Formats: sequence, C-alpha cells, structure tokens
Amino acid sequence: MPRTFRLYEELEKAEKATLSDQSVSYGLDQGDDKSFTNWNGTIIGPANTNFDNRIYMLSIVCGPNYPASPPEVKFNSKINLPSVNQGNGKVENKFPLFRNWDPATTMEKILIGIKDEMKANKKMAQPADGDMF
Repeated sequence: MPRTFRLYEELEKAEKATLSDQSVSYGLDQGDDKSFTNWNGTIIGPANTNFDNRIYMLSIVCGPNYPASPPEVKFNSKINLPSVNQGNGKVENKFPLFRNWDPATTMEKILIGIKDEMKANKKMAQPADGDMF
C-alpha cells in the first residue's frame, strides 16, 4: 500500500477515535500537512506504575520510507525508559518494535508498545512531572 494511503488510514482511525487503546492517541501536528510527515502522540501513563497520572507527549516523524522503515519517535516529556535516549528523548532502535521492524506496525501499535514498556518498568524512578526534553 502506498505511504500516503497508509498514513491516511492511520489518521482516519485516530480522528474517529477507533483506536483499540483509548489511553494512547496521535494526530497530525499541523492539520494541513499534505505530506503526512509530522505527527504528535500522547500516552496516558498506566495505572499502578510510576507513570500513573501523567500525560506523555511525543513527536512522530514518518519519513519518506514509512512504513517500510519505522518512524522517528521522540518524547517531548521527560521519561526514564530503557529504550529512550536520556539526552534527547528519542526512542532508540533497541525498542523491540523498532529492532524487529515489521511494515504492518502502525503508530497505534508503537504507542501501545511504549506503554507496555512502561508497565514492564513500572517501578523505574521518573523525572519530575512536567519536565521536558
């Protein structure tokens, strides 16, 4: 499926609130971005973890090779996770979904995968709420 059609499908799913996990969301950074390149994402921290009651903001860049190549995902909100570069907030290739990239993986699945990493590291100490990269 061509890149634009795939991204349009992802946008439509997000806008119609038909995501399988309502604690994650994403959308175009600028509504008039005809290239479907710059996106933003949000993850509500999972309950009963050190991420609980926090809203994490992310930037997502779907380059010209998406979905054949993974998008660039970067936290704007400071977070302490094994797959996140602590200097710049970028989700690195050691993130399981990036390490074993499958072109069928969507932005929704990436955000849910990051939330799963939060659950797996639920006791990890976190920066002060509101700190930004």
